[in-house]
Amino acid sequence: MSATAISTPNIALIKYWGNRSNELRLPAADSLSMTLNTPTVEITVDYAEDLIIRSYESDGAEREMTEKHMARFAKHLELTRQYLTQIGAEDAIPASVQLTIRSGIPPGVGLASSAAVFSAVAKAYVGLIASSIILTDEQTSVIARLGSGSAARSIFGGFVTLENTGRNGMDGAVAKQVASEDHWLLHDIVIIPSYDEKKVGSTEGHAIAQTSPHFMERIEAIGSYRQKDCIDAILAKDFEKLQKVAEEDSLNMHHVMETSSPPLQYLTQDTHRIVDAVTRLREEGHLPVLYTMDAGPTVHLLCTDEARMQIVDFAHAQEGCTIFEASVGSGSKIIQK
Repeated sequence: MSATAISTPNIALIKYWGNRSNELRLPAADSLSMTLNTPTVEITVDYAEDLIIRSYESDGAEREMTEKHMARFAKHLELTRQYLTQIGAEDAIPASVQLTIRSGIPPGVGLASSAAVFSAVAKAYVGLIASSIILTDEQTSVIARLGSGSAARSIFGGFVTLENTGRNGMDGAVAKQVASEDHWLLHDIVIIPSYDEKKVGSTEGHAIAQTSPHFMERIEAIGSYRQKDCIDAILAKDFEKLQKVAEEDSLNMHHVMETSSPPLQYLTQDTHRIVDAVTRLREEGHLPVLYTMDAGPTVHLLCTDEARMQIVDFAHAQEGCTIFEASVGSGSKIIQK
């Protein structure tokens, strides 16, 4: 028996950075993102005697799984089993599985590959155990979060929050949908200036976030106004308000990163050049476009349908960069059981 699921990245508008529990990936603050419709990750899970993981790139080439990668998947499976036991589904999932990963996402460049992967893993696990227990999307988001915090948000389509519940256990943070993918058509034109994998991954970065003297100020700002302003902007389809809060939060997150110990410098000269250029373009043409950057040099340009072609043209004019074009998407899905 096997199950296959597909999922996609999400782009955070209010960023998740820093944990109150690193092991359980419980965020220090709430976050909010838009789920994308592409690129996709497809994952098949089968029963197995030992943990086996085969990972393939979009061209069919097999990717080497390091000990670090294997340990992360093993830990995720262990935590998933613990969570299922807590909700009354002990032994629903075996101690070992075989995961076959087919990914169209380049890793480590700020395209949320781990979010897509672990949301697909979570959804595949749900499909595998469907004869034992039916899980809600919020419960599925908990399983996704145990592998990658931001993966919780890719379970849902549209615009999604990752919210702290006030509890400290595995269910201490769950994803919830703010608005469906049909609510507001926004596009994400992604400009990737470099395919070099970052030296410090997000997991390691979360662990040192609180060493920044500006960390608590950031957490307080999200809790007092940023998260609410972002939700209000989405529900009202107020792009100007969304631009202001999303850009403020992205730059603030990178300020925290750059003032952590040790400092993390994810943005490059190319990142700053692209941001400066799109800011000038926006001002000159009065275009509804905003920029945001996750943990990498990649620049995400979110825009409305009316601005899409101009932003696509701008993106393709950036020399030496790779471009992805995405729109708001529908979230993870089981495609075969």
